[in-house]
Amino acid sequence: MPHPDTTSDKPHKSTGNPLKRCLGKGVLAVGVCMLACGGVVLHHSKAYGLLARIHHGLIICTPGTGLSMTAASTGLPHQNSPGMLRLELASQEDGRVIVVPGSNQLSEVLASSRRAHTLLMLDLNNTNPTDVVMLVRKARMRDRVVLVPSSRETTEVALQADPSMMVAIPVHSTRDAYAAHRMAGNHPYAAYLSPTAAPDLFTLVHRDAEAIITENPVTPTFSAEEFLADRPVDIVVTPQPAQLTQALARDS
Repeated sequence: MPHPDTTSDKPHKSTGNPLKRCLGKGVLAVGVCMLACGGVVLHHSKAYGLLARIHHGLIICTPGTGLSMTAASTGLPHQNSPGMLRLELASQEDGRVIVVPGSNQLSEVLASSRRAHTLLMLDLNNTNPTDVVMLVRKARMRDRVVLVPSSRETTEVALQADPSMMVAIPVHSTRDAYAAHRMAGNHPYAAYLSPTAAPDLFTLVHRDAEAIITENPVTPTFSAEEFLADRPVDIVVTPQPAQLTQALARDS
């Protein structure tokens, strides 16, 4: 007679190895945790990006030297520190890109500014835009930098060097505005306008440019509130960030 266990039609439910089930759940939990942490880090990084900062309000940019990314480097108390520093770049004979005046390597300044959550506007001057872009990428600062080329040729090279890094293009007229849009194509760009440009020109470029840059007009009758009320501006470059900050606070 066959053994009863070998003739039963009831399926046998395997309980499996408890240790393997426990380890599997542990691996799943770690994976979920890593994904969650990765999302937090990504969100944290984007929060300090240029477009995110523009979304939250006007960015005040002041000339710097790259000696330090702290508030003391601009001569300002911490609460009045500008959100962006404008730095002049130069190439050394050995090919290294430095910040002038001085001889600080751009790579070090980029790393310092990332830790300090400081945005940068980089004047390319005689440097190779491709070399600068490579350093910015390595420092993971692509979304925190605006490149300011010195000519049309360097503008085209900068646009081709990276598909998402912001490039500033000067706009002096309606014709320039359309030319800048055609040159940039699908590439994000910032329109750089003179503070003396007509309000209508600011409004025109606002439709296509990702950001609008201008400078603080130096006049005895200057009113920050009146100036910005007629012009959509995202970044104001000024050698006197404290005075502009105080003027905006007073006018508001």
